[in-house]
Amino acid sequence: MRIRGARWGAWLLVGLVVLSVPAAPAAGQEAAATRTTSARITYLTGATAYLDAGRLDGLREATRVEVVRGRAIVGVLKVAFLGSHRASCDIVSTTAVLVVGDSVRFVPVAEPRDSGLAARNAYVSPPLRGGVPRLRGRVGGQYFVMRQRDGTAGGLSQPAIDLLLTGRPLGAPALEVALDMRTRRTRTTLSDGSAVTDDRNRVYQAALTFNAPGSPTRLTLGRQLSGNLASVGLFDGALAERQTLAWTVGVFTGSQPEPLRLGFSSAVIEGGGYLQRHSRPGTAAPWAVTFGVSGSYQDVHANREFAFLGGSYLGRRLSAFLTQEVDYYRWWKLLPGMRAISPTSTFALVQWRVMEGVTLDGGFDNRRNVRLYRDAVNPETVFDDTYRQGAWAGVWLQLSRRYRLGFDARSSSGGPAGNANAYTVSFGADRLTRFGGTLRTRSTYYTNPQTRGWLESAAVAFAPGDRLRLNVNAGLRAVRDPLADPSHVLVTWVGADLDVTLARAWYGMLSATRQRGGVDGNDQIYGGVSFRF
Repeated sequence: MRIRGARWGAWLLVGLVVLSVPAAPAAGQEAAATRTTSARITYLTGATAYLDAGRLDGLREATRVEVVRGRAIVGVLKVAFLGSHRASCDIVSTTAVLVVGDSVRFVPVAEPRDSGLAARNAYVSPPLRGGVPRLRGRVGGQYFVMRQRDGTAGGLSQPAIDLLLTGRPLGAPALEVALDMRTRRTRTTLSDGSAVTDDRNRVYQAALTFNAPGSPTRLTLGRQLSGNLASVGLFDGALAERQTLAWTVGVFTGSQPEPLRLGFSSAVIEGGGYLQRHSRPGTAAPWAVTFGVSGSYQDVHANREFAFLGGSYLGRRLSAFLTQEVDYYRWWKLLPGMRAISPTSTFALVQWRVMEGVTLDGGFDNRRNVRLYRDAVNPETVFDDTYRQGAWAGVWLQLSRRYRLGFDARSSSGGPAGNANAYTVSFGADRLTRFGGTLRTRSTYYTNPQTRGWLESAAVAFAPGDRLRLNVNAGLRAVRDPLADPSHVLVTWVGADLDVTLARAWYGMLSATRQRGGVDGNDQIYGGVSFRF
């Protein structure tokens, strides 16, 4: 009874916030919403999301973009660095687990275009600005601290330094460098007062690309990632590509990094290639279809051999993204009942705007492994990570220009207790006051063979300008397990996030979360500052 009262009390508080905040939308903001375009997340690390859109697609540095599913905003990114058709973004805030393939919405900024580009047969690299090639980058430091609040002395502290470097060094127009790395030291204090230290240096990119101005061919050497090779992921080696207005073909060879620390390793050697048919630049509804094959080998024996198919479409009413892997097993790897050719990893997202104000979406995810490097977690992120695998479907209703309501159902195969079903109601409101206020709420009921419970969360954010954003969030998770002692557990949390940009070069952020209840009550503080050059 107390759990139910807390749940409805949270919804009453949300309703009072909505009714009490005056709506004052700017005409320019409403007009801008009709000029938005979309891109996709192609790769994720702990604090960075990589997009398949760049400067020539209308993105600009320091611009905030929104990650959307259906009509719901599930994340906010800030563009850090740009290529012609690629971008890396800082992850500012999220209300759900971001995944490769998520749609990103932004308002493109016009840039002078080469009028003869469409008439050429090959993709041409953009000209250098100002005629002076230079390196650009970002260096920053972060500090994360967590303290247990269960009567023990347990806790964790983690300082970290990251470096991102891109551009054309030594005045060479045909050479481009990409470096993305992070080093951190984790000191864990155990309940008996002893401490364990773990140092990790992770390199996500360290590559040189050779691409002569005007040439459709490019060669990349080193640690790299490619949106066209999303099924392969990170590798150390060489990738040769040739891109025209309608086709892209590539071949690669290299080795897989050591999985835990991402260190260099030659234990697993891999190679393969891909062929992609895509829409021409500037198409109103861009699309792409990619087919590839890859094989990895350890000690001269086949480690994994598979083919992959990927497709994407971004239309005004329909949006879809699909990746499918099909594994081939040699005779000596077959177990009783196994087939030599078998579909394995599948990920699909589909969104369809049935009519103005009504959007349907659905998806399926049975990927075995997904890299998630999180700096801070709360019960909501833990819940979403646990029940990631499965199928889901939902509908979003745009009640007005500012208010929207969503419903979705998910059947999940994840979690330690087996299959689970979850049903979620979400509400969102935008442009609530002249300070750019937004409101996000979520209520999820879930059940599996062993437990059942509720997850409630709400977040209010204010962005009075392009350089400041404040987010306040809170939630509760109530679990009922008749076989456990106690049979009822209530976990609550409250948090705040602040990020600010100073003088277009300095960026600072501070996040704090307090969690109570259950067996892992704790306080978390995560802060950082970075300098862009």
